[in-house]
Amino acid sequence: MIEKARSMLASYNTAMTELQALIDDSFVDAVKTLASLESVLIITGLGKSGLVGQKAAATFSSTGTPSAFVHPVEALHGDLGIVQPGSAMLAISKGGGNEETIEFARQYRSVVNGPVITLSEPASRLEDLADIALHIPPLPEIDEWDLAPTTSTMTSMAVCDVLAICTQQSKDLTADDFAQFHPSGTLGKRLLLNVGDLMISGTDLPIQGLNVSFADLVYEISSKGMGMVLLTEKNGELFGVLTDGDIRRLMARDEPVTEMTAAECFRASRRGDDLPKVDRGWTTANTKAIDCLSQMQIHQITSLVILEGQTPIGLVRMQDLVAAGL
Repeated sequence: MIEKARSMLASYNTAMTELQALIDDSFVDAVKTLASLESVLIITGLGKSGLVGQKAAATFSSTGTPSAFVHPVEALHGDLGIVQPGSAMLAISKGGGNEETIEFARQYRSVVNGPVITLSEPASRLEDLADIALHIPPLPEIDEWDLAPTTSTMTSMAVCDVLAICTQQSKDLTADDFAQFHPSGTLGKRLLLNVGDLMISGTDLPIQGLNVSFADLVYEISSKGMGMVLLTEKNGELFGVLTDGDIRRLMARDEPVTEMTAAECFRASRRGDDLPKVDRGWTTANTKAIDCLSQMQIHQITSLVILEGQTPIGLVRMQDLVAAGL
């Protein structure tokens, strides 16, 4: 069974090699056509080719080429209304002899006379309607009866994927453009979310002046639940950060913390050589949230102060970034 599975995968490898040899100037023409579309790309196909087409429509749309899958039978019974001037068609059929797909392509040309791109084995009937003909290699499927669409769907999907990405690249779309199509997914969050969207701010922000008492410090830390307090100078600029861990270390050293001000606690609690230094525990609100996560990992810290100039306006913790899906 293991050898049989390996043999099937080797057949896929052979198919991909033969597919590479079929990529020619027609592929370049297809990319140019799709990159200059003024309307939607209509993708069609029946059976397993239709499922490939549905996936292709999703891939094209998510990479900047508005696309819609239209079932060829439904198109001939009303769904042809989606076709608009300035659109193009990508018709997928392994053997290129499917009557419904052929008829839809014919009707499409009669309605808008837009470019038709076909994807099939070479010299198919569907290809006769094509402005641009793309091909998959005419190879056996991997099942013993050569019946289950496997090799053909794999090569067809590969062509669609590569066509979508090459079209995206020819439009000079950026990662931010890609993120616009995935605002709620991990990709979108990584590319779109700024730390200002996630930071703790306003009355929830633990903040105190330098001259407050130890009791006020402890109350601020415990009531805000952040495990720390931001200390500011009289002009509102950040002086430093004092954590509950700092206070525990002061108490362990029998420092007279109850008699100390916030500034005195801060100075007495500065880290020794046995603890990692925090060289950059701050950032700005427009910093990408994913970059803040990297910054925390590099500096071995679990929170960052958000500054506007030198004034603290927020705080973000690693747990906030993780909870946001980063």
